[in-house]
Amino acid sequence: MGDIKNVSDGYGRNHLLANKLAKIATEGTIKDAEGLKKKAEAQEKIQLEKAKEVAGKAKDIVLEFTKKSSKTGTLFASVTKDEIAIELSKAIGAKVDADSINLKEHGEHIKQEGEHLIEVELAPASPTGGPGIKVELKVVVKGE
Repeated sequence: MGDIKNVSDGYGRNHLLANKLAKIATEGTIKDAEGLKKKAEAQEKIQLEKAKEVAGKAKDIVLEFTKKSSKTGTLFASVTKDEIAIELSKAIGAKVDADSINLKEHGEHIKQEGEHLIEVELAPASPTGGPGIKVELKVVVKGE
């Protein structure tokens, strides 16, 4: 967003301008593009600060789940990313998306009793090169 590029006349006229994907670079549109970049950077900075605040709250949290399991410790109904996202959202007071949860070696579900370390990406790495914010949490699964 807000990038200034040179393209061929036909591509610009027939595709980009016709589909309203771009504008012709004039003084006004260049200023608008710079304004959009500054606004996006400011929003990114605010989101990064919020993510740092949430990361401070989240790193000491231990999520506990109780599920029916076999004698060997295998769960009959596994713990999913969605369940973890809901419980984590309640615990930290901010919405956590299930897609931002990495169960590492467990794949998509936790299928065994015990303590498991997971990784949650609270802020993705920015396109401008800024680092993302990830926090590691402990999930404890107990059998019934």
